[in-house]
Amino acid sequence: MKSSDEGMGGLLKNYFRMIYRPSEVVEDLTSKPVNLSQTFIVIVISSVLLISGVFITGGSLYTTFHEYAYSYPLEILTSGQVIGFYLPYGNVNYYGLVFLTDFIFCIKAWLFLSVLFFVFLRVFKQQISIKRTAQIIAWSIFSFAIIMFGASLVCLGLSYILPAIYHFIYFGVLAAVFIGIAPVIIYQFLERLKDVSVYNVIRSYYLSLFIVFVIFTINHANKFLNLIW
Repeated sequence: MKSSDEGMGGLLKNYFRMIYRPSEVVEDLTSKPVNLSQTFIVIVISSVLLISGVFITGGSLYTTFHEYAYSYPLEILTSGQVIGFYLPYGNVNYYGLVFLTDFIFCIKAWLFLSVLFFVFLRVFKQQISIKRTAQIIAWSIFSFAIIMFGASLVCLGLSYILPAIYHFIYFGVLAAVFIGIAPVIIYQFLERLKDVSVYNVIRSYYLSLFIVFVIFTINHANKFLNLIW
């Protein structure tokens, strides 16, 4: 029991230290075999933080988040939508089910991006295991859900000042995590892993994001065209 408590305490300590001392956390993670159960706990904590922030802020942030999440092909093909059930996320009577669905969506997003990243790593002949890949994605992206939670609270205040655009600020921060922060953390992982090419791994990550973005863009092509025209 004591070792279990110490393990959980160490995990939570690393989770919060990732914000201000990421190099120390990465060094600690790479010095040990991958612990998938702890990696999954990171996803659970991050998912709850991310979704809670969206629910607390509400408004156009809540609506836009669910509009894009629930219309993503991966979500459509792996949810009740495939049999014609569409969850009315705007109905307060379904908020509990919406929260659970969002939570599962975050887990699916982690798995999808991890597998996609792993496939590109194999294409470029990088010998990083699927377990390590899942760990890297979890700690490089999802552990920054605490930043997104903070961004949600900021957007809650901005919703009274900039009601038409505050949700764009939130998604701008989210994009910064994916495009700017995550690659830095991935690079720190690579510094401590042997026989890997930094160029090929970073290229694999950005190609994974590109595939996700292409699917998203194709799925929402009409909306983008309407914004342009």
